Amino acid sequence: MTADNETKLLKYIVLSQMKGLGPVTQNALLNISGDIVACFELSYDDLINTNSLMSNKIRVGESRFKSFITQRKDRDLWTRAEEILRLSESSGIKVITYEDSEYPERFRNIKDIPVILYIKGKLKINDFNNSIGIVGARRCTAAGKKTAINTAGMAVDADIAVISGMAKGIDSYAHTAAIKSNGYTIAVLGNGVDICYPKEHEKLYEEIAEHGCVLSEYPPGTVPREYTFPKRNRLIAGLSDKLYVIDAGRNSGALSTVDYSKEFGREVIMCGESVNRI
Repeated sequence: MTADNETKLLKYIVLSQMKGLGPVTQNALLNISGDIVACFELSYDDLINTNSLMSNKIRVGESRFKSFITQRKDRDLWTRAEEILRLSESSGIKVITYEDSEYPERFRNIKDIPVILYIKGKLKINDFNNSIGIVGARRCTAAGKKTAINTAGMAVDADIAVISGMAKGIDSYAHTAAIKSNGYTIAVLGNGVDICYPKEHEKLYEEIAEHGCVLSEYPPGTVPREYTFPKRNRLIAGLSDKLYVIDAGRNSGALSTVDYSKEFGREVIMCGESVNRI
């Protein structure tokens, strides 16, 4: 990696780690600036003036500009970014940014999508014309298990990528079926990709990284939290052209993926004992 590329990568990591500035603001800042280099070089006045010329949907409030200007000079934040990059490199984790060719094209028109991704394996989603997400109950029915396996298998036969979240139950059956059919599958995690969660899926985790990739917006070392999984679900929805929801009850976390899929204009198919929210 050249010094210039490393500096750009560090800027992306710094931007992604800024407090109070989520993905919507991060993407808006990049759109306003034009690229990550200009984002860290333009003055407050330049950013404000350019922002005033942009469409309403990507405008940023002045308080967020001030926070960004302050935080981009924060030495502790830069040190944290350097630690994240070193840990990624030592753990075999690839860092993909908004401007990389591997960055999912399916994310491009979604404003609440991370500007940086952490990958174990090979991110090849752009090679596929079609993709499906398969999510659902952790404690599923026998029929639900069969549906997940058959749906993933048929997708692979049609050269369709299979996306899920590596949770117990439906997710794991979908990933396993895709791998057994020699297909491509992506597991989107609610923690750093250096952590296997749940722990008992270590073998599956390694197989997914070998036959596809494990993906997260969270840097290595990030442990799973209750709030990280709903956020994770929007990435599953964004990567999937069509979403299958299997045996998801009224309180299932998988239903948030349905809401994101509808927001993103994806087709949703409710299967088995899933609650119908279409």
